Amino acid sequence: MRLIAGCILIVICAAPLLEASQSPVATVEAPTGGVFDPVAGQFDPGRFRMRETLKLSGPRLESPSVSYSELLRARGAAQFEVFPARGGGTKSIALAVLASAILPGAGELYVWSGTRRLSHLLRAPVLMALDAYLWYGYRDNYTRGKDIKSRYEAFCDAHWSEERFLLQHPFCQGIGGCDDWQQYNRDARDDYYFFIYIPKELDREEYYENAGKYDAFAFGWDDWDGGYDDLWTPNRTKYWQMRFDSDHYLLRGDQYVMLLIVNRVVSMLDAGWLAYRASHGAYDDVGWSLDLRPGLVAPTVGVSYRF
Repeated sequence: MRLIAGCILIVICAAPLLEASQSPVATVEAPTGGVFDPVAGQFDPGRFRMRETLKLSGPRLESPSVSYSELLRARGAAQFEVFPARGGGTKSIALAVLASAILPGAGELYVWSGTRRLSHLLRAPVLMALDAYLWYGYRDNYTRGKDIKSRYEAFCDAHWSEERFLLQHPFCQGIGGCDDWQQYNRDARDDYYFFIYIPKELDREEYYENAGKYDAFAFGWDDWDGGYDDLWTPNRTKYWQMRFDSDHYLLRGDQYVMLLIVNRVVSMLDAGWLAYRASHGAYDDVGWSLDLRPGLVAPTVGVSYRF
């Protein structure tokens, strides 16, 4: 039995040696003294010695020159696109600009009807809300300013008069009172407190401004006490403060009007630019997309946003 087992082991161990002897890259030196240890009577693999190592180096594999998507198409793999980006179609730039001139944001809505882009849609309510706020600010300040103006004009009519002015002015006092405002303008030019007088029927705005602005007209207030040290009487001071408040609100109303114009110009430029880009197909390659790819190893899902 031991003889049969030894023959089988010799056949098994000799087979690799026969194959190695036929290889051009490696040779094996035959063992001396047999394959069995003469003392222990066992197989000893360490008695085999390789003269040369196997050379595993070879030509370098170059990377493929085609893209991943081209490789997929070559293999017949389908690529699906969900929620594709939509182009803008043909949009009239003039119509978009005109719509925004009438109502800021309307031009953006017009462009959005073709592009369906969220960024175009979100512009419209912002511009419209800003326009509404500016209109409210203008109307509120204008109303307040006009209301105070009506009250200060009524206050002036109640506490300042042309007759009192022509009687109490220093020049007119020296001649017993001026007969009319033409005499005052003609003869009182050399007086220290002179300032040309303009009646209400000739220039209403100038009349109400001069009554509180210049010391020459302080003598027409009903609370003037005849002194020259302080011509800012309580009624004149109150009247001038009312005028200041009125002018403040009216000026703010004018500022809101300027902002309304600016808002329209911004919307017109923005809508015109969006319409131009949409008409030239600048949005065909933008937007959200979902790509389904089988892949070389495992399927992949890609969500992307191109802008």
